[in-house]
Amino acid sequence: MAYDTGLRGYTSKRIEEIESADILVGIPCYNNEKTITHVIKMVTHGLAKHYKNHKSVIFIADGGSTDDTREVAREFEIKPWQEKIISIYRGTGGKGSAFRSVFETAKRLNVKACMVVDSDLRSITSNWVKYLLEPIVESRFVIS
Repeated sequence: MAYDTGLRGYTSKRIEEIESADILVGIPCYNNEKTITHVIKMVTHGLAKHYKNHKSVIFIADGGSTDDTREVAREFEIKPWQEKIISIYRGTGGKGSAFRSVFETAKRLNVKACMVVDSDLRSITSNWVKYLLEPIVESRFVIS
């Protein structure tokens, strides 16, 4: 079945509530309950350390996990000035559909910068956020 959007209704409503953002960090996942906490922790700390003055959204794009990935992600507390969206994307399972939902969200929030990191990264540090976003944020590269 072909969808004209990778986002479900509840996700669209959440995006409308947020309205806009400066930075979106997408985290595609599927059955990553053991590793997603570390990734979210490094992302939220990196955003706080390097981009505290930017409105940031962490977007968990789940492929319909059958473990507790979404619950673990939901329970992890991010910084109070950051937003988090946890969504099961629409479409064929896999990274392509996950990326579609992330980039569609980035466009709808009119972000200035978007980065994506995998949900099972064990080597990620908070500095990765700066390394991945700095070329876009600092050079004021325009997403169209």
